Amino acid sequence: MVLELHVWGPAFDLPSIDGQCLATIYYLRKVLGAPGKAWVLVQSGEPRVSPFRELPVLKHEETWVAGFGNIVSYLRDVSEGRWDLDQRLSDTQRADCAAFSSFVESRGQPLLDLSLYVSSDNYFNTTRPALAQILPWPNSWVLPHQLRERAKKRSDHLGLSSLDLDNAQEDQKEDAGLAAHIPKSLRKPKQTVTSLLGRSTQRNKFRLDAVTAEFLEPLAEMLGDKEFLLAGQESSLDCLILGYLALMQRPRMPQAWIRDTLRTKHASLGRWAEDHIHQVFGESALESTSVSHRQKDRSIVQVVQSIVEVFIGSMPVIGGGYTVSEISPGDEKGLARYKQKQVRLAKLQRRRDMYVQMLASTIATTGLVGWLWYKGVMLVPHRAPKGRSFGPAGSLFGLT
Repeated sequence: MVLELHVWGPAFDLPSIDGQCLATIYYLRKVLGAPGKAWVLVQSGEPRVSPFRELPVLKHEETWVAGFGNIVSYLRDVSEGRWDLDQRLSDTQRADCAAFSSFVESRGQPLLDLSLYVSSDNYFNTTRPALAQILPWPNSWVLPHQLRERAKKRSDHLGLSSLDLDNAQEDQKEDAGLAAHIPKSLRKPKQTVTSLLGRSTQRNKFRLDAVTAEFLEPLAEMLGDKEFLLAGQESSLDCLILGYLALMQRPRMPQAWIRDTLRTKHASLGRWAEDHIHQVFGESALESTSVSHRQKDRSIVQVVQSIVEVFIGSMPVIGGGYTVSEISPGDEKGLARYKQKQVRLAKLQRRRDMYVQMLASTIATTGLVGWLWYKGVMLVPHRAPKGRSFGPAGSLFGLT
């Protein structure tokens, strides 16, 4: 059966707007060739396509596997090593591959979060319009905000939340409160949105440079003059790094500090990344996904379910879903462990789906009853009011 790789949709002349998705596409192209007979690329904006509700996700027959690292492991196991870019690595190189992969995900993702989502200038002018193009309704209303909130949480430890205009405006309100007792002639002029963005960027420039250097310098040092990072051929580490570097280089952001750093301070790493990205992804998203598939249009029932899940997701306790990283692997070995993890997650999600179905049924029933009442099909019986009785005293005084 043909493998299906579901990813976030294309943006910035790349086949996906997500670093892990790009890394997974890169890996499958290296082990299976271009999308076609062996595998197909499904570009969507619907993470609920699988039980894991995450992208990227790989479907093979009845098995779903989510996340770059899990997909790489599954391809190695299901092919008995034939679809494994790391098969020729030594034990030391495998250890380096695992360590640097963890480094890239822990340092590279927060850096991308700052650039794509936390920075208000970049988000509202570049990322948000790109998401609007690839997300179906009603996801286009809800998911961008959710993705940005998750990005803020992932990058909060970097101490650069003031890149967010909302925080900058809060700071301005606090300053205005403190300046209320200062004579108008001595007050600073009121800040505009542009000045707020400029001030936050200038204030955080040194910290941004430090965070960017912490990620790029080890990669540049590891690459050196080599063609690949670990051996004489590409490994899964090369794919993962190039997935993240593609989103750091290709987008033309108003605040492009990562791209500028790659071009000035780490030019060799930037050229290496651009050469490989151009070789695999081409110059545009259409060029790199000529045999891909877009997600089919959803039915009215699926749209209604998505709207209901939005309400459920905002509720405490029942609103929280489960991610692939939160599910323990179990005791099974080999390919069975992937199926076991999927079954365990499905059981945990069943509780949440029950609330979704109950709320959807309630909304549908209420809407139907309201429509029938409005059309006069359903009449609400009214009981005639009972007359008052005053007994013998009422008869005496002529009261009925």
